[in-house]
Amino acid sequence: MTEKSKVVIYLYNRLFDPLIQGNFWLYIRDLLDRPLPGISFHVITYEDPRHPLSEQQRAALAGWQAQGLEWTALEWHPGTALRRKFADMRAGMRAVFSLWRQGARHIVTLGSVAGTFAYVYARLMGMRLFLYQFEPHSEYARDNGMWPGKSLQFRISQVLERRAARFATVIASGTRFMEERVKSIWHARARFVHIPTVANDRKFLFDADLRAATRQDLGLGEEVPVIFYPGKFGGLYYGDETAFMFRWLLELEPRLHFLVVTPHDDEEVIAMFERAGVPTHAYTIRHSDYAEIHRYFFAADFAVIAVPPGPSKKFISNIKVGEYLCAGLPYLITRGVSEDYLFAEERGVGVVVDDFNRADIQSAWPTIKAFLDMPPAIRRANCREAGLEYRGFDTLNPRFRSAIATLLGDAQ
Repeated sequence: MTEKSKVVIYLYNRLFDPLIQGNFWLYIRDLLDRPLPGISFHVITYEDPRHPLSEQQRAALAGWQAQGLEWTALEWHPGTALRRKFADMRAGMRAVFSLWRQGARHIVTLGSVAGTFAYVYARLMGMRLFLYQFEPHSEYARDNGMWPGKSLQFRISQVLERRAARFATVIASGTRFMEERVKSIWHARARFVHIPTVANDRKFLFDADLRAATRQDLGLGEEVPVIFYPGKFGGLYYGDETAFMFRWLLELEPRLHFLVVTPHDDEEVIAMFERAGVPTHAYTIRHSDYAEIHRYFFAADFAVIAVPPGPSKKFISNIKVGEYLCAGLPYLITRGVSEDYLFAEERGVGVVVDDFNRADIQSAWPTIKAFLDMPPAIRRANCREAGLEYRGFDTLNPRFRSAIATLLGDAQ
């Protein structure tokens, strides 16, 4: 029996991180179900002891292993200090080197941090590199005040991002802006594949019964228009501005209700709404794992992308946009964020503002109201059609498989 060529999947995340399972892993599951000839996959992840695998996750893993997947679990060192990152990088180096000794010559990564680590490994070991969802993380960190522009961490990351792109065999990212950066500024010779962040469109297929049950659980009648935000506050996202955004809308339409699903503590979110002057009856806070999150999408009527504008934001590809659209939700977004603001205007599935300030938000209200007044079945159908075209799995999976084929070259 001919031995299969091993492809390393290097993830600087937990295996069951929702950002992995709801995005990148959709492609890997398809490659396990419909494998390419002569290829096997070995995934390396960084696990957090605070999040052990559930029984359901262990069963899923066993199924993938029965299909030929191999897994190395490394321990993640929490924190942003360079010494912790170097500890993770060294552990990854040892794991990849072990697989290289077994014949692995190809490595796939997700995100820029994993991509820069994998670049170091691939360069030292002569491996072909596929950078998936590659974006300038260093610039996000600088623009959001996480790293000073002159800090060692910023400078190292910026250099490694550019060198990784120039070394890679294939790069996939979600915007024309990243393609321009890769080709015209970094002068990378890698094949660039335009792949916005995929949505699990089957999971986010609207369910009227689940909407009714969720609204009943929330104590909301069908007549209540619900604005929805599932996510974090601060850092890369708006903080108090999101609460003020809702307050300004509430001034124009007192019937609105704001549904927040977030990992933040209730007390932190309540304090934010108090600072904005939002009454407690006008919002609901919930917490959810990825397995149950879709029910809250279905309970809503309009959604929010709470990302402030900035020079580096044009490169991102937000997973929530695809999930919103596939669930039938139009969205509010700031100008300059990804290609998503362009898509919102071109396809008529969203509202674009320059910033979350009173003037912009209240000027946007007539367009938001028009979405809320639209017959729900028509609104959902329009959004889902656009979502499948833009972020649907069947649209993007052929591009991903093509990128894998480019990585493998003559290995197939």
